[in-house]
Amino acid sequence: MPLLHEKKRFLPLGILMSFRIAFLNLFRPAMTIQYPRQRAYIPDRARWAVEIKNHAQGNGEESVHGEAFVHHCTACLICEKECPDGLIHLEVETSENRDKFIKRWRYGRGGCMMCGLCVEACPFDAIQMGYDYELAHAEPELLTIDLLKNVQAWKRPKPERPAAVRAQEATRA
Repeated sequence: MPLLHEKKRFLPLGILMSFRIAFLNLFRPAMTIQYPRQRAYIPDRARWAVEIKNHAQGNGEESVHGEAFVHHCTACLICEKECPDGLIHLEVETSENRDKFIKRWRYGRGGCMMCGLCVEACPFDAIQMGYDYELAHAEPELLTIDLLKNVQAWKRPKPERPAAVRAQEATRA
């Protein structure tokens, strides 16, 4: 019987603690953002959909930021083998002089678990985890994309860091 008596004694203390937490939360600033007009800040270590890493050199194709777009993929197929979901498919052709040519580089964003194993396994630094977190589509066909075709249509630039985060990083450095 003494255990029941002790629990009843602490019941008002528990209620007072919950009132204290609720009272403190009344004066906190709102954590919501106005989504279509404002974008959420994504930390640098966040992992989202796979994208081709932009190497500014020159083959004539323009990237989002205006510089020339070149990828460093050598069609070694390591990313395709390392993907646990099997969502990366490279169609490779070999020319007469035994050079590999990537005909199509398909990536299924809809089933990807964003683990980053393909990026870590790539020995030529050809792909990276992007910052695009808006991956929902009404049509399922849009969830499978060709990474080499029309890069500007799906690749968005990284959002700017909020001023508070920049100030906090400046004080740490």
